[in-house]
Amino acid sequence: MIIYGLNPVIEAIRSNPKGVRYVAVSRIHGSKLLTAIADAKKAGINVKQLEPEQIDRLAARGVHNGIVAEVADAGYADFDDVLGREGTKFVLILDGITDPQNFGTILRVADGFGVDLVVIPEHESVGLTPAAVKASAGASQWVPVAKVTNLARAIEALKKREYWVYGAAAEGERPDQIDFGGKVALVMGNEGKGIRRNVLEHCDRTVTIPMKGHIDSFNVATAAAILCYEVRRQTPRTE
Repeated sequence: MIIYGLNPVIEAIRSNPKGVRYVAVSRIHGSKLLTAIADAKKAGINVKQLEPEQIDRLAARGVHNGIVAEVADAGYADFDDVLGREGTKFVLILDGITDPQNFGTILRVADGFGVDLVVIPEHESVGLTPAAVKASAGASQWVPVAKVTNLARAIEALKKREYWVYGAAAEGERPDQIDFGGKVALVMGNEGKGIRRNVLEHCDRTVTIPMKGHIDSFNVATAAAILCYEVRRQTPRTE
């Protein structure tokens, strides 16, 4: 898979240099680009210079900042393995996010607020595509993402491990009135349809962000940021 942009390439080099097959640049100037090249060479990664048109083609005309890398296909985490880790206490479940920009931004949010695992359905959902990796600004290299065949069953598995599951939906409770202590799983729904009914039925409680403006909802990535912040705000500093 080809990833593009300075931050995604730098984080790929830092997180898993063995998975980077090569780095290609169209120009060699700028401190951050020079740092990326130096990091790649230090890690033993082949660095080659290509014409700007070649970089454009490799990046599918995306905003690449003059650098691309070929990496091993995005690896997904094993749901059960990550849940089995002692430190896994905050899980974010995405029910049918289809926009790679939203998905990438949510991964950036997840990294920023210490989400231990992001869960997505195997079908009808965007995955770790080059566009999503770019939108995550490198966060996709650090946040484990697991694909599951059935979100309802995944939620039930979380409950068996003593997670409280909160679905972001209309007419729920205010986030500042909920005790997010302990193990938390937060479910965010599709950009247009929200959480599917068969998934929402398995949630313990619903949470709603109160709004006072003329628009009745936030973009899903914005909503995820607000709710993840509240969960993390309530987390003891020792965790």
